[in-house]
Amino acid sequence: MADQDKDEPENLKVMGIFEHIEELRERLITSVFVLVVMFAICYYFTPQILGFLKVPLTSAPGAPTLYFTGPMDGFMAKVKIGFFTALILSCPVWLYQVWKFLEPALYEKEKKYVLPFMISSISLFIAGIALCYYMILPLALKYLIELGTEMGAQSMITINEYLSLIMLMMAGFGAVFETPVVLTMLALLGVITAQDLRSNRKYVVIGIFIVAAVITPTPDPVSQFAMALPTWILYEGSIVIIAWLDRKKAKEEAKAKGK
Repeated sequence: MADQDKDEPENLKVMGIFEHIEELRERLITSVFVLVVMFAICYYFTPQILGFLKVPLTSAPGAPTLYFTGPMDGFMAKVKIGFFTALILSCPVWLYQVWKFLEPALYEKEKKYVLPFMISSISLFIAGIALCYYMILPLALKYLIELGTEMGAQSMITINEYLSLIMLMMAGFGAVFETPVVLTMLALLGVITAQDLRSNRKYVVIGIFIVAAVITPTPDPVSQFAMALPTWILYEGSIVIIAWLDRKKAKEEAKAKGK
């Protein structure tokens, strides 16, 4: 019984439900405060940021111009740009707050993984967004505009439609790239095992391609495969990491029993 107590998360012993709610409130306030500050800064630099976000569009045929069709479109575009950019730039803060809130749910010996989790979360989130921006968006926009041109139509892309499209795709890629972190955390909590992931591999692969077809707005196999392949690799990497953690845990338990 004493050994079990040693393995229990220490914070869970002293923190009740109201303490957890209070901690969640404080971490949300911190995250929102940083997000608001970053939004104010990004809102001021929206013309420069828009210039950066328009780069994938320049690879499309004729380098289409963005239009606005209503008096509020310019303001709403600035709000979208400011919020989305602030969300990305502040991701180290809110991801840190997420992991620190989850930390008490881990056993003491598992808390050493929190820092690697935070670094991995930030790196993978940014990597997903970068892949979308530099590779997927140019392919998708080129395909969609060429498709409209082949039908004899001229492109008139509004700024809000364009921003909604690229922000949805970039956020989707960033979220999907968090797969290894989420799966590893679930494994540490005892929800899944490496064997579970292996036995359900074929269903997961089908799901990956379905998600890729939904997130990528083009039906061409190139952009969908460019989304699905990295996700599949991340899934397989998750299995390797979880299997390694399981072996390490088994060795530690065997060593403890030997004592």
